[in-house]
Amino acid sequence: MGDMTPAEEMELRPPCCHLFDCSMRNEATRLRTFRQWPATSPVSPRDLVKAGFFFVGPRDEVQCFCCGGVLKDWAPGDCPVAEHLKFFPFCEFICGEDIRVQKMFPLPVVSDAVDGQFLSFLHGIEREEAALPYEPHSPEMVTEEARLLTFRNWPRYAGVHPEDLARAGFFYTGQRDVVRCFYCNGGVRSWSFGDDPWWEHARWYPGCDFLLRTRGRDYVSTWAFLSFSGKEESRLSTEEQLRRLQEERMCKVCLDKDVSVVFVPCGHLVTCGECALNLRLCPICRAVIQDSVRTFMS
Repeated sequence: MGDMTPAEEMELRPPCCHLFDCSMRNEATRLRTFRQWPATSPVSPRDLVKAGFFFVGPRDEVQCFCCGGVLKDWAPGDCPVAEHLKFFPFCEFICGEDIRVQKMFPLPVVSDAVDGQFLSFLHGIEREEAALPYEPHSPEMVTEEARLLTFRNWPRYAGVHPEDLARAGFFYTGQRDVVRCFYCNGGVRSWSFGDDPWWEHARWYPGCDFLLRTRGRDYVSTWAFLSFSGKEESRLSTEEQLRRLQEERMCKVCLDKDVSVVFVPCGHLVTCGECALNLRLCPICRAVIQDSVRTFMS
C-alpha cells in the first residue's frame, strides 16, 4: 500500500498524550464514516475500524482517531493493524494502551435452523450490522439498576414484576404500563399476569442487538418458530387472542395508532403513517428502509 510517511523516515517522538479525535473513540461512530467507502477496495471498513481508523477521503484515505496518522492506497493483502503499527508505531491505541475504546456489541452466529419470515429479518440484521451499527437509544439506561429505578410508580395492576422487565432491557416510561427497551427503543404495553418480558421482547423486536447479544439468536429463532407455526395461538383463550390481535395492529413506535405502512424491502408492517416518516431503519429487523407503501387494515 502507499503511505504518507514511512516508519523508517519518521523522527522518533514520545507517545501521544491525548486523542487526536475523541468523537471517533466509538467503533460504531467510526464505522458510520465509511458510507462512501469504495466498493472496489480490498480492505473492509470493519477491519479498518478495528485498527482505529475512520474514513476521511478522498478515495480510500483513512485516519486514526488516536494518533491522527493517515494511510491510503490500500492494496490486496494489506492488514490495517499491521500497517498502522508499521507507519505509526507510537500510537497509544495500536500499542494496546488503555484509552477506553467503546466497542460495538458483538452479535452471535446465525443459526441455520430458521426459515421463512424470520430468516428475512436475520438477513436484515446482518446487512445493517455490517453497514451501520447503532448505539443504545437511551444510554443512561444501560445498567439494570438504572432501569429498575424508573419503576417506582409501576402500576399495581400490571402482572409483571419490575425486576423481570428491567432484566429484559426495559425501563418504565411513566405512562400506564408502557415500557421501552433502552437499546432498540421498542415499546410494549398491556401486560398480563404470566407474561414473560424476554419472550415479548423477542416477539415484537427480534432485531434488537441487546436481545440478541444477551439471549442469543437461537432463543429468538425458537420464539419465531412457535409464533409462525400457529400451534401456540390455538391454546389461547378468546380474550387473549383478541388482546394479541389488538397489539399486532398497534404501531410499535407510538403505541397508539394502528399500523398502516409497509416497509420496503423487508416487508414489515409495524408503524403508523406519522411514525414511519421519522424512521430510517425498520424497528423490527433494523433493515434500511428504501421505500414504504401505505396500506389499510380491513
